Amino acid sequence: MIHCRTFIVLFLIQFTVFPSMAQSEFSSHITYDSLITKARQRDKPMFFVVHQRSEQFSPYAGLTISKKTKDLLTEAFVSGVVRVAPEEVNHPISKTYHLRTPIYLFTDKDGYPILRYNKQIKQEDTLLKLIDSAKTIAAGETMGKLIKQYRKGFRSQSLLQKLLEQYQIFDQYTDEQVLSDYVSRLTVQELNNFETVAFLLRSGPAYDSQTYQLAYTNRNMVDSLYATLPLPIRNEINGRIQRQTFREALDKKSFALAQNLGNRMANTWQSHRLRGNIARSYYPMKYLQLCGDTISYRSYARNHYNNYFYRLDQDSLAKVDYANSQNMNISRRGFALDSVENLRFQNWLEKHRPRYVKTQVDNLNYGANQLLAFGKEDPEVLFDGIRWMHKSIALLPDRGQSHHILAKLLYQIGFYAEAEAAQQRAVELYKPQKHYYKRMQEILKQMQGRSWSGS
Repeated sequence: MIHCRTFIVLFLIQFTVFPSMAQSEFSSHITYDSLITKARQRDKPMFFVVHQRSEQFSPYAGLTISKKTKDLLTEAFVSGVVRVAPEEVNHPISKTYHLRTPIYLFTDKDGYPILRYNKQIKQEDTLLKLIDSAKTIAAGETMGKLIKQYRKGFRSQSLLQKLLEQYQIFDQYTDEQVLSDYVSRLTVQELNNFETVAFLLRSGPAYDSQTYQLAYTNRNMVDSLYATLPLPIRNEINGRIQRQTFREALDKKSFALAQNLGNRMANTWQSHRLRGNIARSYYPMKYLQLCGDTISYRSYARNHYNNYFYRLDQDSLAKVDYANSQNMNISRRGFALDSVENLRFQNWLEKHRPRYVKTQVDNLNYGANQLLAFGKEDPEVLFDGIRWMHKSIALLPDRGQSHHILAKLLYQIGFYAEAEAAQQRAVELYKPQKHYYKRMQEILKQMQGRSWSGS
């Protein structure tokens, strides 16, 4: 028999805890499959954040949301935070979006986007405005509604163009079949139209697709297009084509297509061979990483990060970047700046050096982490990673991530005392970040007890 006081306590716990759990649903991690299943069961649209960061990442850190807004989210949407690991290349979201940074998405119950927001939500008012906008957009002609028409067999040029525009608006990988259907309905006259060709290229056709080849049949027009369009739009076009091509390489399991992409990217840097070589090296390496080809990837990664981020002096790279931006002739044997131009370069470098240092450190850290993941049983590989991390820390001594990666590498090869010292420094540097700080402390304790598993 339950005592009266016990019953009251249990009742109060149920009354206070369960609503609280429901209200914080939007900030809780959940798998995408579970999220979309709930949305369909409840017949509700979704609001979620998708990211590729660590499990400790909190997209709402520092944001205070009232109970009224939480209730509004709970009532109107199925919500959550979805983490997609970088190696999950066949995850539905990975096959739909290029995940560079966290994305806030409002979608229908089937996952088709209604509204996308790329910046961190820092104020409750911003969230409320997004909710209001999503509701308004959902009442109109959305991607999900257009897809339903397409699947029913409708193929009007207007429908296909609207669908392609949606892929562009949400920066999704374009469905090549939709693009092919659209192109098949164009007349010869339309294919010679400046705006039509620009639209095709903005849709992001893969390099090996018929659409891309067809768009380039009138080479003079394409050259004119690139000479006329503003630089941000040209960059957007090139970026979409490159991302679509790389996605196609993964889907088709085509290393040759990834190599082709690297070569094409290198060719766009004809006036800057160093940047071209970096691009030529990057895409095949990235393909091997995401396909899990351990031996080949390890070889490509060691060469790539060693040559372009460990050995290469970033001031030298900046100097070539500067010369290229000034349209100077850069020969294979190098070049020299006169005294006046060198003074201009030094002033330019002073302003831009922090960006070069950050890029170098980011790449050394990422490369070392990958060597740990793909070569933990090979001491020679791990020592490469340790060298990279020493340079990374010399460049930016106060980055906690760098000390943590170094600690992991040292621990893996049995240098336990050195690993503990590096991890202790990581703990100190992560102290302002509550979630990561706790995790760093846990790892330090495991290293001290020789029980750290390496994850």
